[in-house]
Amino acid sequence: MKKIFLVLIVLTLYGCNTTKIIEPLPTNIPANLTKDEVYSAIIVSLKDAPKVPSSVQKTGDDDFNWMDGAINSGKQYWHYEGQDNNVVHAGFYYKRFYIRADVTYGKDYIKYTIVDSRNLKQTNGRIHGKAYTWLALLEGDVRMALGRIDGHKR
Repeated sequence: MKKIFLVLIVLTLYGCNTTKIIEPLPTNIPANLTKDEVYSAIIVSLKDAPKVPSSVQKTGDDDFNWMDGAINSGKQYWHYEGQDNNVVHAGFYYKRFYIRADVTYGKDYIKYTIVDSRNLKQTNGRIHGKAYTWLALLEGDVRMALGRIDGHKR
């Protein structure tokens, strides 16, 4: 009985590990993309986001729309939560967890910053390790969108 109790405690502590809050490395942008196309790559990666600018809705072949097949990682979605100058606010909900990130962009970079969370033990410069797993989903979706835009501009 003591062994089972000890195993449960270890598993509980392991499942709730925290890590230092860091700012991930910025995403580099292909040189031939415009700032509107960078913004569009972010927007199509978010659920409930506004439409992308009409200047980038079609690229290259008129029969191919790079936005076909919404980009999102499975059943877990990052949601659009607003924007300011060159910053898109994104939120991620999973069960009772929530994380909010600012996605700052320019013509040649995208930077991700965790700004808020719930139930992820965000205190004293630390946060639950899953936060970065979920942030990586968004970053991967944005990279995929950037690749689709870049690939169809050539």
